[in-house]
Amino acid sequence: MVLSSRIFNTHACTTSSKTNTAVIAGAAVGGVTLAALGVAVGLFFYVRRVSHRKKEEDPEGNKWARILKGTKKIKVSMFEKSISKMNLSDLMKATNNFSKSNVIGTGRSGTVYKAVLNDGTSLMVKRLQESQHSEQEFTAEMATLGTVRHRNLVPLLGFCLAKKERLLVYKNMPNGTLHDQLHPDAGECTMEWSLRLKIAIGAAKGFAWLHHNCNPRIIHRNISSKCILLDTDFEPKISDFGLARLMNPIDTHLSTFVNGEFGDLGYVAPEYTTTLLATPKGDVYSFGTVLLELVTGERPTHVAKAPETFKGNLVEWIMQLSVNSSLKEAIDESLVGKGVDHELFQFLKVACNCVTSTPKERPTMFEVYQFLREIGSRYNFITEDEIMVLTDDGNAGKLEELIVAR
Repeated sequence: MVLSSRIFNTHACTTSSKTNTAVIAGAAVGGVTLAALGVAVGLFFYVRRVSHRKKEEDPEGNKWARILKGTKKIKVSMFEKSISKMNLSDLMKATNNFSKSNVIGTGRSGTVYKAVLNDGTSLMVKRLQESQHSEQEFTAEMATLGTVRHRNLVPLLGFCLAKKERLLVYKNMPNGTLHDQLHPDAGECTMEWSLRLKIAIGAAKGFAWLHHNCNPRIIHRNISSKCILLDTDFEPKISDFGLARLMNPIDTHLSTFVNGEFGDLGYVAPEYTTTLLATPKGDVYSFGTVLLELVTGERPTHVAKAPETFKGNLVEWIMQLSVNSSLKEAIDESLVGKGVDHELFQFLKVACNCVTSTPKERPTMFEVYQFLREIGSRYNFITEDEIMVLTDDGNAGKLEELIVAR
């Protein structure tokens, strides 16, 4: 009996000890969790308070511009003789000190401001995101970009370096971006088919020129309907070409290609997430998405006509319709039944070829231009044009001169 009692008491003590240990451990974990939660909540309100204070101190978000006050006499280097000489002070006055109310666009590479000079001339001024290039390297890149001229490129008129700021001056495009025309905030898109086709052909011509006529050729890397601007006559002008090199501290084709980081959501070629290699065929994929926007009227990341259960992007929806032999359902209903149905379907097929998942199966940008030009051959916006095409037969630098219609 005594031995049995001792065994029982020993067991009871062991159990009690384990229970106490568990309680202590649980209390410790709970305490640490509560402490971490308290710190997180405290940090949240601290960051929120700091952010609110910064907004109160800098409601226009242009504190950076006010810091440049002592550098207003810095000259703006101009490439166009038709534009009068100007200083940084002229740009600051023209943009109301880079006021938030003058912002007309934002993107990965920077923020664009509308600028109106004293003589009424309208310009666009782009403030680049921080670049790791030295002033000498930046100036050299600008000298190169300043010589790139084509009727379907937004003309770079000049640039300015002030402390750490890098400002680019462009000709203003009064009809904004293709994205805004296709996807207005209020109402539906009213663009006629002939205008959409004209924009597609002009943009394709500009991209083909960058890929095949520049030496070295320029890969855009960030094609979307937001980088295609429209002038007074709705002639498409490509913006942001060549800026990828300015955003990259090392002059290579390697960059971080992640949706939303280097390329807008819905436009980035699928191979970029694994190869991290910028290629002309990657640009073709992105432009194919723009073509899909033009013919379907849908946004690249959200398809209004798709079933609620569909959670993919525009390209994925198109591929799903293609598998089901239902591609015609994708075409913008406002364009159907007006005598151009054949053109619409041919255009859609070109777009589908551009966004195929295998890069080798995609056409070149010059071929895309040729296909679109053929579809629009009966319209009045066709004129003669000369394009120099770099052949892909392995002979680097070999050029083949082709006369094509634009």
